[in-house]
Amino acid sequence: MSGVQAAPPPPIPIDFIGDVASARCFIGLRLIDSVVRSVPGLSVEVRWRPFQIDPGLPASGVDRATYLIERWGSENQAREALQDMQAEANEFGLKFAFDRIRRQPNTFEAHRLIRYARNFGVEMQLIEAMFMAFFTEGRDIGDRAILLTLGAHCGVDPELAEAFLRLGDDVEPLRQELSGFRSLGVDAAPRFIIAGRETLPGLVPAEDFAEALFRAVEED
Repeated sequence: MSGVQAAPPPPIPIDFIGDVASARCFIGLRLIDSVVRSVPGLSVEVRWRPFQIDPGLPASGVDRATYLIERWGSENQAREALQDMQAEANEFGLKFAFDRIRRQPNTFEAHRLIRYARNFGVEMQLIEAMFMAFFTEGRDIGDRAILLTLGAHCGVDPELAEAFLRLGDDVEPLRQELSGFRSLGVDAAPRFIIAGRETLPGLVPAEDFAEALFRAVEED
């Protein structure tokens, strides 16, 4: 029938396996945004899948400087690693304030609140807020009070959220989800699974990411 326009294609689902204490996962979000903006008409649905880079950290986190040395082997190697991350971030206009971070958080509570925020449609907004708070302001996103404040800014009622976190019914399902990824061999983040077909284990150039999106569409 003339004059009838075809419906736009549905968004391409991207399962994003990530952690909010990972600079490269923050860069990964910006990578997706950059690719989507560069292709007219392209639409994606990012589905966050929780992962912990360091699941063995104490609930209260650890001293950041000590953590970096233990992770990278020395203060110089840690400094070089952070410089490399900043160089990757520069492409997307991100400026990290690594020097402001005093605690390396255990992100289990953060992932719990993210799952709760999904009920209100603000999951990705809260993830962005957590990334910004940690990497540009140096705030401790392992601290429940800070998490609830970030949630409130995204429209999540802090009293209801605190009651949810205190109840703890979600703890075991989240633990199972986290361990499930590791049992499948996922040992690093970010990881992108596009339309359930194309898997990108880590950051790649924007051109390669776009090509993976197009391959996933062509396979439909």
